[in-house]
Amino acid sequence: MTSLLKTIFGLSFLVPYVFAQDHTRCADSGSDWYTSFIGETPCRTYERLRQICNSTYALGALNPSTPPDVCGDQIADCCCNSIAFALSMMCLTCQQGLGPNGFGINAGAGTYELYLMHGSNSFCTPNTNESFPIGIQAAVCDADIKIHDSFYNRLFWGDGTWFYATSRDIITQTDVSERNNTLTHCASTTLNVTSSSQPQRSISHLESTPPLESTPLPQSTSFPLSSTILRTESSAASATSASTLPHSSKSLTAGAIAGIAVGSIAFLGAIALLLIWLFSYRRRRADTEDSETSPRPFIISDTPSMSNSAGTPMLTRNPESGAWRRLRMKEQREPPPRYTE
Repeated sequence: MTSLLKTIFGLSFLVPYVFAQDHTRCADSGSDWYTSFIGETPCRTYERLRQICNSTYALGALNPSTPPDVCGDQIADCCCNSIAFALSMMCLTCQQGLGPNGFGINAGAGTYELYLMHGSNSFCTPNTNESFPIGIQAAVCDADIKIHDSFYNRLFWGDGTWFYATSRDIITQTDVSERNNTLTHCASTTLNVTSSSQPQRSISHLESTPPLESTPLPQSTSFPLSSTILRTESSAASATSASTLPHSSKSLTAGAIAGIAVGSIAFLGAIALLLIWLFSYRRRRADTEDSETSPRPFIISDTPSMSNSAGTPMLTRNPESGAWRRLRMKEQREPPPRYTE
């Protein structure tokens, strides 16, 4: 009796740990590629998505056989879609591990339809493929649930199959090709990034990390992810601006100086040409006015070319002629006339 009581007493300490087991944790490191980029396991993402429509939903151990879960909530808007189904399949591999072949757990044809069963004879509604209903998408963004862009356009097979390794490769390759700009369906988790080789894009600063050139997989990052990446991107931006801005400033300053110098020379040259033209114009005008206003002397020609009717020779404008001198001498010899009363 005493030994039985001791056994019961010892097991009492294990009961809380059994009931408090976290089924959102992964069995091995096979899902680290997802966790390092999103910041949580695929099981945790799936659980949070289901809790939008059902606050009491708690993820348990998924069914090892596919489908691992069903969309049986009374309000099925959160799980009645291909995105929730893909997350449940990723969560199954997270709980069970990759397995000996490393390919994870796949689903055969028709598995997606079985997941959508809402009861024994009907499907959940509204059913959407590669998208959420508008209200659920807004709630996903409000809850800061990060859903990779590939869930919206790549991770869906029309016959209801699903492939873990293919889905993993699609996501990781898209991260590399898009430079981690793969969480763009929520504005609250995006920021603008300018690239010389790509147009301006939106990229999450809370979950994304700079891709390594030596590996196609995103960097492994532990919690808290947001503060680490924020510091990393801030440092990179500061270093880039510090190394780029001085060169730009120098080139602009040199160009401005050269432009000012050329403009000044051209301006001074224009002023000099204007002054020269004004000076020459005034000089020509003064010469013209002097030639028009100066009086011309009268002269008497030695050989009169014209005479009046009395035969008297006419005066000309040559003061040095002989006739002019003789006339002056005659006037000097003759006494002035006398006037008598």
